[in-house]
Amino acid sequence: MAANYNAEPLLEVNGLKQYFQVSRTYAVRAVDDVSFKIWPGETYSLVGESGSGKSTIGRAVIRLYNPTAGTVQFNGMDISGKMSRQTEKNLRRQMQMIFQDPMASLNPRKTIGDIIGEGLDIHHSCQNAGEREARIKAMLRKVGLDPEHHSRYPHQFSGGQRQRVGIARALMMNPKLIIADECISALDVSIQAQVVNLMKDIQEETGTAYLFIAHDLAMVKYISDRIGVLHLGHLLETGSKDEIFSRPIHPYTRSLLSAIPVPNPIVEKQRVAEIYDYKTSGIDYNKGTNHLVEGTHYVRCTDQEFEKWVGAASHTRLFGTNQLY
Repeated sequence: MAANYNAEPLLEVNGLKQYFQVSRTYAVRAVDDVSFKIWPGETYSLVGESGSGKSTIGRAVIRLYNPTAGTVQFNGMDISGKMSRQTEKNLRRQMQMIFQDPMASLNPRKTIGDIIGEGLDIHHSCQNAGEREARIKAMLRKVGLDPEHHSRYPHQFSGGQRQRVGIARALMMNPKLIIADECISALDVSIQAQVVNLMKDIQEETGTAYLFIAHDLAMVKYISDRIGVLHLGHLLETGSKDEIFSRPIHPYTRSLLSAIPVPNPIVEKQRVAEIYDYKTSGIDYNKGTNHLVEGTHYVRCTDQEFEKWVGAASHTRLFGTNQLY
């Protein structure tokens, strides 16, 4: 099932801010004025270096954190402020999260069946124990695990299998949106491919939307419909994967893409990564506003920076991008 851009956005984040008060006089601005939308059936990826605020956005959207400012609309519900009991119940059913470390996010004292079936128990979704067991086994089968292993414990599975358990738990309530918080970063490359292909197959079958948080730009290029580039809590550039990879505008985006190794030894020897340092760049993220490049491609900058960067991007091609993709 492809993304449905004719429908209303499933998730709409406007001016999201997430500050953490460290002392009386100082607060860490983990996320600062971030806005984006996700449509039904779409995969929207957030990329950026460690500490840029990707995971914080995911946790604020699903309300593990209370946002400092901004609004979050999900499936027609306002989930940014104090929620009613019914709104919170609907949110927990319709939005789920896959965490980065599968071992840390699975209760070692519970069996896989109980972990996956916890949502069914909380929301009283089954009429009896037989129906509950049948649904758990069907979900294990869907994610490529042996249904008969539902009585085993997390430590009896490999890392890739535990991540499949995490995916099964997220899918159990048939959510409309899944937040995947670097869910493949701790896995081997071959297992990463299996998990990502599984997520794509499930999306094709169920129409679930993903907020995919990752470091691996090659994997992001493979799984995403649209991409947002995040740095120091600011969303600097957003657009379709083709728009971002074929014509990166912001210097930070260009530096990220230029650092991707090229699987061609001759080209790789000549590759020179672009260096970007915010402190010496002369750029002030707080002064920037969103500028339309083309289509769905936006970049956050001042008017002067926009003219300079777009002009430079039209005359130069980021080295290695075409060879890699």
